[in-house]
Amino acid sequence: MLLLALSCLASLTSSVQADFCGLRPSYESFQTTGKRLGAGTRARPGEFPWHVSIRSQGKHICGGTIISALWILTAAHCFTEELPSDLTVAVGGVDLSLPLEEHNPDSLILHEEFNSTSLQNDIALILLSHPIEFSKEKIPVCLPFVCDMDTWQHCWAADWASTSADAAVPHMLQKTRVKLISREQCLEQIPQLVESVMCAEAVQGEGEGGCQVDSGGPLVCSYWNTMKWFQVGIVTGGRPKHRILTSVYTYQDWIEKETAIRGKPFFTEGVDNGAHLRIARSKDVT
Repeated sequence: MLLLALSCLASLTSSVQADFCGLRPSYESFQTTGKRLGAGTRARPGEFPWHVSIRSQGKHICGGTIISALWILTAAHCFTEELPSDLTVAVGGVDLSLPLEEHNPDSLILHEEFNSTSLQNDIALILLSHPIEFSKEKIPVCLPFVCDMDTWQHCWAADWASTSADAAVPHMLQKTRVKLISREQCLEQIPQLVESVMCAEAVQGEGEGGCQVDSGGPLVCSYWNTMKWFQVGIVTGGRPKHRILTSVYTYQDWIEKETAIRGKPFFTEGVDNGAHLRIARSKDVT
């Protein structure tokens, strides 16, 4: 039984999100988890191992997130109705000027009710033709298990966009610490805000205004004292200081349905198996 468990843990190419989602083994330890992600605005290798670059004609067009070995989560407005024939997904690095591992897509799934004008339902999935072989630089992010914004701490956004300090190197992954703000605060900034959208703003003094907005990329947050990071939002638009996000929690049923239809099902997992058991037991009691 122990050997079987170890072999399961060693298998890093499962199409189902594994228990190691959201970890950063080459960057973080239990002693540093949840703390500030290094100094400066440039991301370090292994800091965002789930972040990918979606490319066409050899150029970066949008960010995205590894959620399993076969699935990339991104924004629908990055694409037209058809999958570009030359589209690739670059994984495992923070510098686009260096050769990165590239994967070809098998299919593109846009939300069936995506509105390109209002950006309602701005979410998409890319099914890769071959699975990503996970490593310390390539790890899936966890998806959120609750919608309560107060649950999430130490939130960060990252993107491949030039900054005022790094205008000459737009190929370097940049990072900005952000905080989630209430829908009421968001509506003050953006009165036309649609449903299933949330907002975040840069934290003063920690990359505020540093990154330009890179559509399709993740906003990730940590959960209490665990080592796991969760993708709370998909960047839809905004300004350097404020980001408009598609709420990932709202679309988890859609993600599970669409991936199952393609025969490569993805199942959202919680913080750990114990959390699942506690949730299941609470439901049984009620």
